[in-house]
Amino acid sequence: MEGKWYRHNFVKGFLIFLAEIMAILMIISMIWILSCPGAAEGVLEGSSGKYEESHELTTSMYWDASDIIYGIRIKQLLGDLTDKKNLKRVVDIETFDNKGKISGKNESGLAYTLGDLLTWRDKYFDQNTLESGDMGSNQKDPVIVCKKPEGGFDYYRYSEFEKKIDDGEFRFVMESEDTSPNEYLRQLKDGSLYKDSYDFTQQAVLDAEKRVLYTQCWNYDGFWLEECVSPVNASDLLDLVNKNKTWNGNLQGAYDEVFSCLSVLNDYYINQENLSMYNDKNSNLVYLYVDDDGHQVYTNREEYSAYGKREASINKIKGIGKYIYETTTHGKLSYDSNIAGKNVDLWDHGDNIPEDGDSLLVAVDTTYPVRDSYYVAAQSYDYFGKSMKKMIVLGVLGVIFFLTSLIWLTVVSGRRVEDEELHLVAFDRWKTEIAAGIMFAMGIFGVVTGVWWVDYNYQESYQIYRFLVIAVLIGVVLCGLFLIGYLSLVRRIKAGTVWSNSLCRWLLEMIPKALMHIPTIWKSVLGLGLFVLAQAFMWTSRNGLGVMIGGLATIVAFVYVVGMAIGRKRIADGIERIAGGEVDYKIPLTGLRGRQLLIAQKVNSIGEGLDAALEDSMKNERMKTDLITNVSHDIKTPLTSIIDYIDLLKRENIEDEKIQGYLAVLEEKSQRLKILTEDVVEASKVSSGNISLEYANLDLVEMVRQTSGEFAEKFEKRNLQEVLTLPEEPAIIRVDGRRMWRILENIYNNAAKYAMEGTRVYADLKIIGNGGGSFVEFSLKNISEQPLNISADELMERFVRGDVSRTTEGSGLGLSIARNLAELMGGKFDLYLDGDLFRVTIKFPAVIVTPLPDKRLLIASEE
Repeated sequence: MEGKWYRHNFVKGFLIFLAEIMAILMIISMIWILSCPGAAEGVLEGSSGKYEESHELTTSMYWDASDIIYGIRIKQLLGDLTDKKNLKRVVDIETFDNKGKISGKNESGLAYTLGDLLTWRDKYFDQNTLESGDMGSNQKDPVIVCKKPEGGFDYYRYSEFEKKIDDGEFRFVMESEDTSPNEYLRQLKDGSLYKDSYDFTQQAVLDAEKRVLYTQCWNYDGFWLEECVSPVNASDLLDLVNKNKTWNGNLQGAYDEVFSCLSVLNDYYINQENLSMYNDKNSNLVYLYVDDDGHQVYTNREEYSAYGKREASINKIKGIGKYIYETTTHGKLSYDSNIAGKNVDLWDHGDNIPEDGDSLLVAVDTTYPVRDSYYVAAQSYDYFGKSMKKMIVLGVLGVIFFLTSLIWLTVVSGRRVEDEELHLVAFDRWKTEIAAGIMFAMGIFGVVTGVWWVDYNYQESYQIYRFLVIAVLIGVVLCGLFLIGYLSLVRRIKAGTVWSNSLCRWLLEMIPKALMHIPTIWKSVLGLGLFVLAQAFMWTSRNGLGVMIGGLATIVAFVYVVGMAIGRKRIADGIERIAGGEVDYKIPLTGLRGRQLLIAQKVNSIGEGLDAALEDSMKNERMKTDLITNVSHDIKTPLTSIIDYIDLLKRENIEDEKIQGYLAVLEEKSQRLKILTEDVVEASKVSSGNISLEYANLDLVEMVRQTSGEFAEKFEKRNLQEVLTLPEEPAIIRVDGRRMWRILENIYNNAAKYAMEGTRVYADLKIIGNGGGSFVEFSLKNISEQPLNISADELMERFVRGDVSRTTEGSGLGLSIARNLAELMGGKFDLYLDGDLFRVTIKFPAVIVTPLPDKRLLIASEE
């Protein structure tokens, strides 16, 4: 796999690190470019990147010039608002709305003086109360519309109409007896009796001579304005529409025309006020507008205001910096400028150009004596423009290397050097929609947080480094989230788990399963549906009944869930206790219902069956043990006779060598059979616990030394070298000495028989821990001569030997006897196999010893 170096985890880590660094470069470059996009545009176009030669300067001058021309036109239209004679000019509303001119004549019948209109504008727009204009139902003194028999309408305020009723000038003739005149008046006063309303009643209004004045009366329900000034030749708009045939029956049209006029006047007033922003204290922009027809100059500098010196003023203004001078002749615009030609192309398409015969000069003082938008832009260009080219190059390199890293990571994601398998991480096993939702939510949160921080904190260029640090941190987090989500998606696609591990598939698979198990789950589904309906009813009804039903459903659901949880816990505890050996344990059935009750009954039945099976198994085990013991005892009697007769035959001095050989074989095999019989009996007693133990404190160090000495000759015969490691201090344990000797004898005997000749046998004894929780641990390790192709547990079973061919001596009971004896005396016996390595470990609790002054040991008794 040496050729797969590009999959190495180190390489992947480096690529992720590289992607993060490239993301940082892209973020820095993007912020730098967005901080001064005009400078970036200039660099890309090959210009010097200076503000004075930028398209941004020309654009700013264009929009300022447009505002100036618009403001001057309004100023020309409205005139001097401090001149009382000018304020008395008549403004025909319809002419003003349609043509944008003040004719000075009442042409449409609806007209006001300019001063009155400005007073009305001031009241509503400056005090922000124009919203009092609304539908008729909100009028303090509702307007009543009365229809004449011959056609046309008269309009009254309710107070005026009521007074005529009270004075006897008007009286009602009701078509329906269900509605009284007083009720009719009340509805008119409330402003709720509309012509098209469902309770509108036909009626007529008579004069004092009982002549029909009006066939119907109702409340005006259209748009209206609270009036504070009077129209020309009328007291108010009602008076005007009553007198004027053109406007009669069109009261809402009159209100609409007046409102439109007031809105336009408000815009004009605001734009005229905006001209004050360009004074010499607020702006580096200088403008000069020449009206040749009116022989007037409009400018924001007092020294250029003389019409007779306009040419000198124009030449002087051109010398302060960058300028554009435009003139309109016979509807054609021409201009002169010291700005690069391509930057003034915008002016060819301008809508706001000087009036025919007029000219406009706008110039920016490039020394920037005032801290306005031009000054800030110039500072920004100077600050960012110097390094803009480098930042653009860094950004491009960042994009290239980021995409390269991403492609590389896409190829190697999920792969490793050592194999061709696809390896997934824990996050890849999350449901697709959940993982995507979490990553998307975290990303959106990061973006929103970043945008909010940018909008809230980003100010001028001198704070750019502080801003960059925060932006880079946010960018690194977002890039990390993107890589986590993207690479997880790549691994899912490679593994084919995008759909197979999705919630949608899970739900689609759950539907048929749910349908198949409807007889089992219908109660739960029905209960859940009823609960959801109850909650929905509670939240939508918003009344006492809904709240009561929702509350009861919540209580029932709570009681049901708690009861189910208690039942599950009771069943789980019962299963755990039965599995732990308490086969006679019974799960309490009180409070259990439905399937939980059925399950509990079945579990109790299982416990009874296990109890019977266990009792039967123990009976069989006892029978096998008794059989082995009885057979062993039955064998011992004839075996003893055989051994005795062999001994007698050997004493007869038989000279035949063949017979002597036979006797030797008989003696050897009979002795082996005797040992086997004794081992079987002892194994049977030990496994059944039918032995008596005589506990005493003994030093295991001395016993191991003694055992090692006993087996030195056997080890030497098979060329085995024992490596003995013992502690200097005594290792006191409390055991039956005779049984402990049998354990060590069996362990050593096993090594002497089955260890590979010419190898080492390691015997290690150590004391683990201090105080009352210490242990004495002895282990014996050797290399097996025969291959150990069975497990450690299987090797410790009775009659199982490591010598599969069974050519060596042994009954296969030694390790089983040793393990059972160790466990009977409170110790642990472990067997470990690794290939041909064979290791036996026994562990017993240590007995605390206390040194005496004469260097003897006082052994603490456990009794």
